[in-house]
Amino acid sequence: MDAAELAARIRTLSQAAKVVDAMRSVAASRRRQASDACTGFERYAAATRAALGEAIALLAAEEGSAPLEKAAGAASAPRIVVLFSEHGFVGALNERLLDAALRVARDAPGPVELAALGTRGLRLCRDRGVVALSGGPLPSTVSGVGPAADRLTRDLFGAIAGGAIACVDLVFARRAGMLGWGPQALRLFPPERGPGAEPAPGEPPLRTLPAAALVARIIEEHCLAQVTWALGEAFACEHAARLAAMEASARSLRDELDELSRAERTARQEAITSEILEIAAGAEPLREAEG
Repeated sequence: MDAAELAARIRTLSQAAKVVDAMRSVAASRRRQASDACTGFERYAAATRAALGEAIALLAAEEGSAPLEKAAGAASAPRIVVLFSEHGFVGALNERLLDAALRVARDAPGPVELAALGTRGLRLCRDRGVVALSGGPLPSTVSGVGPAADRLTRDLFGAIAGGAIACVDLVFARRAGMLGWGPQALRLFPPERGPGAEPAPGEPPLRTLPAAALVARIIEEHCLAQVTWALGEAFACEHAARLAAMEASARSLRDELDELSRAERTARQEAITSEILEIAAGAEPLREAEG
């Protein structure tokens, strides 16, 4: 490759490096926005979890038991909802999420339905021959997380109320460290009573609804909070994965540009040396003729 070809290659890679830097900046900005929003989403989920604990305690006091299914009704088939990425350049994020969802499906006692949210994930399922329902696209901005969570929760509870599904598991990417993440499986419905779901000591809260109706409404609100938090985590992890991929691409481009620049300098030096030798070779006959 001569100096002109090397220079053209350097110009092409320099333009690609500018695109990568722009994508890296956008990914870093959106990841930071999502991380800030996830703090509020986590508090929202914690508040609904505490409210659910108090409502279940009221139901237990009235009816002598507190099964979560009693307030929500019964259904027939489990469903796994996977929150994939909406766009590409995320490394192995979607592959790891699909593998985690398939592990959850294998552990289930019977056949399950798989629902994929995110364009790239649905395409991956088709490529790997995995049957998955289309759950629609994921939000492309933090402001779209709330409406997307509301829409998904309404669809799920409509299917639950109609007896189409019995339980719902969420599989999504959760942040770990600065740019790290890992697949997370969460039982969405019936909700699990984990830490923070115990009723607060003191007087019971004032209410205007029967305990069973109150529990049913809080369960739906808690599931909405969990979906909102999961979508926020998925959004943040998608951009964290893209940021990591863009940083790796930027390093690779810098290394290649450095190598090409050295090769270009060497080629230029060789061309200059060759021209000097040609000039010297042409000047020798002239000196002999003058002599």
